[in-house]
Amino acid sequence: MRELAARMTATYHFAEYVRTTTVQPAPHKRRRTTFDFGPGKHALQTMVADVIRAMFPLPSGRHFTLEGGVKAALMAVNEHAQHGFIHGIERDIDQFYPSVDLQGLATLLRPLPGSVVRNVIGYRHGDTGLTAMHSTEAIDDAPLPPRGMLAQGSAASPAAAELLVADLLEAMPGDVRVMSYADNILILGETISSIETADAILVGRASEHQCGPLGLKPRKECLITGPSGINFLGHDGYWNGSRIQWMPDTAATNHILQAIELSTNEREGALDQVRNAIQRLRHWQRGYVWEDGQEETERFSAQLWAKLAFNAPHLSREYILAIRSVTNYFQRHHSRHGEYPDLADLLPDFADANERRGKRPAFIRDIENRLGIPLRPSETEA
Repeated sequence: MRELAARMTATYHFAEYVRTTTVQPAPHKRRRTTFDFGPGKHALQTMVADVIRAMFPLPSGRHFTLEGGVKAALMAVNEHAQHGFIHGIERDIDQFYPSVDLQGLATLLRPLPGSVVRNVIGYRHGDTGLTAMHSTEAIDDAPLPPRGMLAQGSAASPAAAELLVADLLEAMPGDVRVMSYADNILILGETISSIETADAILVGRASEHQCGPLGLKPRKECLITGPSGINFLGHDGYWNGSRIQWMPDTAATNHILQAIELSTNEREGALDQVRNAIQRLRHWQRGYVWEDGQEETERFSAQLWAKLAFNAPHLSREYILAIRSVTNYFQRHHSRHGEYPDLADLLPDFADANERRGKRPAFIRDIENRLGIPLRPSETEA
């Protein structure tokens, strides 16, 4: 670390392309700016991230961005609920990375050199939305550049951000349980008053934090044992009397399913969302049981695959994999019920079931031809 700090001077630099893009992850998501750093800067970021984790070990069972991920976080929620912590408040940090003050972060990360915080963890960015050659040369311990920021896409940002959140939650009362994943914070308590007290402390610390001020989105309250259950990290959880049953967040997924035709800019983000939803469904099927049964689970998965196939480039790897998955679902349904399901039911966005022109009927016929499903009378007459 000393060697790195000694090299981080105004004379130490290398020039790499830093690709800056503004993306919209999905049609219902807000646009955000991400940075794609070159291999040299990425190597420095990765090394510094390892140093941060070694210098500042975090308490176990509370922070899951880098340790355990979503699966471990959901298991922790279930464990706390089984011990009576059934009242919850969730808070998200609004515009987390752009809001972080690098000078305050440098203070929080001491004895890590300030130049490392500013130029490896942080980034002095140029105009958003452009691809340009930005020098990654460091500066000495001078005042921070006005456009320095914690960058989305930096390999060091998650480690620094998780440490910041851990510091934010350090003063929480002992009668609540808190946990975090990225910018999502969940407070669990045995009573409503306990979580409201903790939430007020969190709001105060966020507004006065040395790395901020950090804004918090409106809180979301839940009663885990209530009819609505809990929604956390893209999953809906319902209490069955002894534990939480988790299932994919169908409401969020339906936002994706409601927009079959996408613009070019939206398509990649939507495909990523569908891929992630399918991945969550696979994980969830391995660990939990959906009360609606295996057949409904398969139908939900097929609906996601149909969405992916409909929007993926023709004959791409994603398209072929999705078509294969939908075809397998059709064959399983036929073996159980003696008939094929209506493919149009997997694409519920179109009200006109008799539409014969356009991309959608061509897509449906493509799958039906693969299955050898005979044409309907109305189609033979067309």
